[in-house]
Amino acid sequence: MWAVGFEKHGDPGVLKVMELPDPRPGPREVIIRVLATSLNRIDTIVRRGYPGIPVKLPHVPGADIVGYIESVGPDTDLGEFRVGDLVLVSNVWGCGSCRFCRVGMEDHCQSWTMPGFHVWGGYGELVRVPVRALVRAPKEMTINELAVLPLAYGVSWKALRVANVGSGDWVLVLGGSGGVGTALTILAKALGARVIAVTTRPSLLKSLGADVVVGYDREELMNAVNENTEGGVDVAIDSIGDTLPMALDAIRPGGTVVTFGVLGRSSTLQIDIRKFYLRHTRLIGIHNAAKSYLREAIEFMVSRGVKPFISRVATVKEAPSLHELMESRGVVGKVVMIHEWD
Repeated sequence: MWAVGFEKHGDPGVLKVMELPDPRPGPREVIIRVLATSLNRIDTIVRRGYPGIPVKLPHVPGADIVGYIESVGPDTDLGEFRVGDLVLVSNVWGCGSCRFCRVGMEDHCQSWTMPGFHVWGGYGELVRVPVRALVRAPKEMTINELAVLPLAYGVSWKALRVANVGSGDWVLVLGGSGGVGTALTILAKALGARVIAVTTRPSLLKSLGADVVVGYDREELMNAVNENTEGGVDVAIDSIGDTLPMALDAIRPGGTVVTFGVLGRSSTLQIDIRKFYLRHTRLIGIHNAAKSYLREAIEFMVSRGVKPFISRVATVKEAPSLHELMESRGVVGKVVMIHEWD
């Protein structure tokens, strides 16, 4: 198969088009012919080398996968699916047998696997995945729209649901212009919430429905929080890491802070725990989203006519330049990469 991958870790220049062996499905596995993927920050982190998690080289990144079921492994029951079906792939699957996997909480599994991270992902023509990771693609969405859903919209929906965001709530979104930030804004507004978005691109977030848009200056943020809310935001969602203290400053007594991701310089922060316990703050850490959350997000978006924000459609061969753009913070929303190899 053709794929864009790397044979050594490094800058975007290590990415190249490669001809690799076709993956073969094992028991309870299928091969997906990938139609499109999307650009995610994790792709660039894995390319440079994720501390503590080695990948077998050569490696094919790509956490998002949409395509057709092409073939089936031995002793595999497809259940509701058939060869030729258009499907999405959940971007996390577990061992399939532990206490968490048995109840549909595979994102809690200690042996979790992520495509494009632990195994080959969506930058290749073909990808091998377990049947339990498949999600039926709705007919109401285009291939490009489907390609951006698994990671950004799945984890954003999970963040909003674990925080019980509802109509009228004030939600603070830190990192508003990225793939996750735009997804959080779009989904929160569709739930009837009011959004304060922290971003360097105010016009974009306003166009997506954000009620208040501010920059990363703490004083500016707190002024906006004090002017618009009664004692702080109900929910603050931080997908950057470095900005977690801002989330704790902005939350109301009894509010909820959801945190995931480390996009800053360090995974270590100093936090005054009095700001946490004296305000009865709920602090929830998450990573990725179980398949149930992705299914819920899709059903919600289809039922409400909600569309994801896609800023650019490119080909997977353009991955090196797109990685450069992301690392220079030039990417807004989601970028789709379609598979064109000719």
